[in-house]
Amino acid sequence: MPKIYKVQPGSLAEELELEPGDELVKINGQTIRDIVDLQFALATEEMELEVKKSNGEVWVFEVEKGYDEGLGVEWENPTVDRVHLCHNKCVFCFVDQIPSNMRQTLNVRDDDYRLSFLHGNFVTLTNVKDEELQRIVDLKMSPLNVSVHTTNPELRVRMLANKRSGEILRQIEFLAKGGIEMNTQVVLVPEWNDGAELDRTIQDLVKFYPAVRTLSVVPVGLTKHRRGLHKLRPCTPEEAKRVINQVAYWQERFRAQLGVSFVHAADEFYVIADKDVPPGDHYDEFAQTENGVGVIRIFLDELDEIWPRVPKRIVGTRRNVGIVTSVSARKTIEQSIQRLGHIAGLETHVFPIVNDFYGHNVTVAGLITGTDIVAQLQDKVSGLDTLLLPDIMLKDDADVFLDDSTVDQVRDALQIPVTVVPATGMGLMYGVLGHTQSLPPRRRYEATLRVLENPEDVSTATM
Repeated sequence: MPKIYKVQPGSLAEELELEPGDELVKINGQTIRDIVDLQFALATEEMELEVKKSNGEVWVFEVEKGYDEGLGVEWENPTVDRVHLCHNKCVFCFVDQIPSNMRQTLNVRDDDYRLSFLHGNFVTLTNVKDEELQRIVDLKMSPLNVSVHTTNPELRVRMLANKRSGEILRQIEFLAKGGIEMNTQVVLVPEWNDGAELDRTIQDLVKFYPAVRTLSVVPVGLTKHRRGLHKLRPCTPEEAKRVINQVAYWQERFRAQLGVSFVHAADEFYVIADKDVPPGDHYDEFAQTENGVGVIRIFLDELDEIWPRVPKRIVGTRRNVGIVTSVSARKTIEQSIQRLGHIAGLETHVFPIVNDFYGHNVTVAGLITGTDIVAQLQDKVSGLDTLLLPDIMLKDDADVFLDDSTVDQVRDALQIPVTVVPATGMGLMYGVLGHTQSLPPRRRYEATLRVLENPEDVSTATM
């Protein structure tokens, strides 16, 4: 039964005096199997709620509430029951490439279609039975994010090390006929699923458009912790250029035939190839920004939008700001900051952090650790008014980096104020200018680390 982990202040659950450890037995006589059942059961204005208290008593409530009002609790498991774990042994699995002493949640191999529906996780569908596919269709659990990697059945079995993985096209066809929309991805591994294999995958998936809405191609991520694993290598600049050209060829064809680009190369390919990202109209609805597709374009376009509001001088005498970024984002950030050279009294310093923790092949901002920031900036930041950190480096619900170091610890070690800002053009610009109070409500922390809004914690299920 669903067990309560936390009750949110001011919620319906608090009013009903529900407590951590209480278990939800039934809603309107229906036993709750998982988070999906719970969402549908709560979509009502009147309900009978049966709860087993932690002392064994069973309470029954007659509740009137708003149609969209949840209980206001966090459950012990994000799916209410147990997360469906991955049955694959992918040759490129990132979980296999992290240090063994990391926090336990980073080692969980989830592959749960319910988390795909609720939180946008990518799933392979290899552990989904036919009756579960039917449930997805019956409950209209759309859209889903599906990791395809290749539509060649034999190659997919090799890459995922799962004999069921060759069924992916049958599964996609079933979901498409059932009205389920999907965003798909390919993690591109050189000499495995690139070249002609990528062409095959693109052609196979576009047949299901518009049910398959998009396909993103993402370069494989390799850390220095690959002991005993397949000998893979990252994409070279020349290979990245070939992927960009290959994707551009298909985009041109699809825009003429379908009116959309359909397939997109992740921003990292353009960074590796040292090429400019495409204009915004190439990205359709920007449906895969969480997968690193179109983020740079959104960033640059947002800067252009707010540029007319940028002042000509700093209020006060001067402002000296440091900006922490990743190796991948260095060029974009430096070019953006150069545009501010006309502002009197403003001095800026861009600090791209090399990823010593995971290895130098890992160049994205989301995998930078506090340990590396402190080690590389220890003697470089004295005299700064503040150090800007993009919030993408932190856990969703806390000021914690992947290595469990905190923003507090970074601030104390460097002995300068720290401001965490959204990883957007507006976040960068307003952070540099000291106008963080003008930012729209988003996750951000001032130098004192006072949380200005409470973000949703996707590591637990909130209803």
